[in-house]
Amino acid sequence: MNTVILSALGTGAYREARYQSEHHSDIITTGLFAVALHRWYPQAEVKLLATDAAWDSANGDYVKKHHPDFERVRIPEGRTEAEAWELFGAMTDAVPPGSRVIFDITHGLRSLPMLGFLALSYLRVVRNVTIERVYYGALELTPREEGALTPVVDLTPLVRLLDWAQAAKRFQDTGDASLFTGLLRVRGPGNLNSVADCLGQLSTALASNRTVEVGELSGVLLEKLGRWEQENTLAQHRPFLQVADTIKATMQPLQAREDERLNLLSHHAQIAWYRERGHWVQAVGLAREWLVSVLTWQQTDTLQLKRKHREDAERLLGQYAKTPQAAPAELQAAAALWDELTDLRNDLAHFGMREDSRTRSTKLKEKVNHLLDKLPDAVRPLGLDLEDAALERPA
Repeated sequence: MNTVILSALGTGAYREARYQSEHHSDIITTGLFAVALHRWYPQAEVKLLATDAAWDSANGDYVKKHHPDFERVRIPEGRTEAEAWELFGAMTDAVPPGSRVIFDITHGLRSLPMLGFLALSYLRVVRNVTIERVYYGALELTPREEGALTPVVDLTPLVRLLDWAQAAKRFQDTGDASLFTGLLRVRGPGNLNSVADCLGQLSTALASNRTVEVGELSGVLLEKLGRWEQENTLAQHRPFLQVADTIKATMQPLQAREDERLNLLSHHAQIAWYRERGHWVQAVGLAREWLVSVLTWQQTDTLQLKRKHREDAERLLGQYAKTPQAAPAELQAAAALWDELTDLRNDLAHFGMREDSRTRSTKLKEKVNHLLDKLPDAVRPLGLDLEDAALERPA
């Protein structure tokens, strides 16, 4: 795999410093930090981001004379938005797909570190680039005594913030927790292995339509997160504190409750969760099952999972959907909605491979939202008021 040292050249007068990295014992004396990096990583190719002014300066003359193998990457000064995009393009073009990058933010334009981070985070996704190291040669932190070493600050751990952000967005948008696994699994005290396991199980349960299991795992996860927040000591887990708050707010309405009526609310919250993320097949399928659950609860005061009870409820809803004039008043809206949900559920399950399939993909979201919006009115006559009950959900 190709390794690139991406550095920069400025116009200021560089004074010599004695650089030593925690990763390399060799002390390198140089005015240009890229030289030290090249000594530490001799197999890497060095690419210097340099404006015309920098390349024509004494610094450029030094590079041309002493390090002709360093490749210059021509960049503008970035005075306008157009030049900023040109600079971004120059940086991305300088890094081949699949490369490992050692990013040096010591010299050059002050805007380069931010633009560089943005460019590299972009390349990580679209070109499979790995950010190997991010270094800053902190000349201003050099002790005053003669011969003192200039510290080299390794900023690589902060790159993991990008990983945390990507993992959090993936989970919030889709329910997929797989990106959290490597971030959470750290050896030593205060690790989050059990949280990682629970998140993974919850993610699988959401993806595989395990409604009851989702409720149970949501409760377990909330308990584990609460306990971890009390015990957390590892600095590298600090980004997860903010993520944990978001996860808790999302999962709290989904957790299982002892009261059957509140469990129905949790299941309705799962419908909303699928709906908000565009998981239309699951939202419609669960909405149909939820009507059955509400009816069995209305009949027996219990959220029935026994097959016979649920089939009896399905049969009753189907019967009244065909003969609405015979339906009791409290079942009319539920039976009508059941019929519509069943038709749409079947259409989705058969991937539209039916002669009478009428819902175009462009109209699917509108159709799903229209039916799901009917749920409150359908279950209110059965004794479940979603608007009043929402006040009873856990805070």
